[in-house]
Amino acid sequence: MKIKPRSNFLTRPGFTLIELLVVITIIAILAGLVMSQANRLIADGRKLQVQTVIKDLRVAITSYQVEYNRYPVNPSMLSSASGGQDAQALPTNETTGIITALTSITSTTNGGGGGGATSNLNPKDIKFIDLPIAKNGKYGLVNPQPPYKLVDLWGTVYYVLLDTNGDKQVMNPDLKNSDPKISSNPISPPPQMLPVEIAIYSWGQDLQAMTKDDVVSWRSK
Repeated sequence: MKIKPRSNFLTRPGFTLIELLVVITIIAILAGLVMSQANRLIADGRKLQVQTVIKDLRVAITSYQVEYNRYPVNPSMLSSASGGQDAQALPTNETTGIITALTSITSTTNGGGGGGATSNLNPKDIKFIDLPIAKNGKYGLVNPQPPYKLVDLWGTVYYVLLDTNGDKQVMNPDLKNSDPKISSNPISPPPQMLPVEIAIYSWGQDLQAMTKDDVVSWRSK
């Protein structure tokens, strides 16, 4: 009687503990790389969304300026300008009237300073920009009706710099950035003035002003 030899499959040794640990380590490294890449892509996507809103705001403010020969801002908000300098950065909240003037039909906004005065910043009822309604207080118009407030993906307002002294330029916020690679880069130092009439920025995900995380209209990074 012949005895059949045992199959090679049955006699093949299994993985050793060291081999299993190596495989698990490789899988963990690959998973970490995928997750970090995914997080970076998500962050880049969010930044692109905010940059798109910033671009649309610039176009809308420019269109408004062409139509009305002024900026869509309550005049009292420009009182911060002094000594021939531009007004300080204006937030896209209810007080400045910027967003209401650009989006609202028959827009009547409260004047600055709490005086209770009203002014129609868009008497021709022109809609210069379409903006989404914010969800959970983020990315869009917070208030359901005028006066409007516009916030970014992280729930903070945008800031608008305007050439209110008519010299076709505005102060460069990068000069006060906390990141030395931006504020004092020896290879490519930031200019003191930006050669634009409108500059807009968001504080970004870290919710802090003047950091490398800011999303701005005048540079790509």
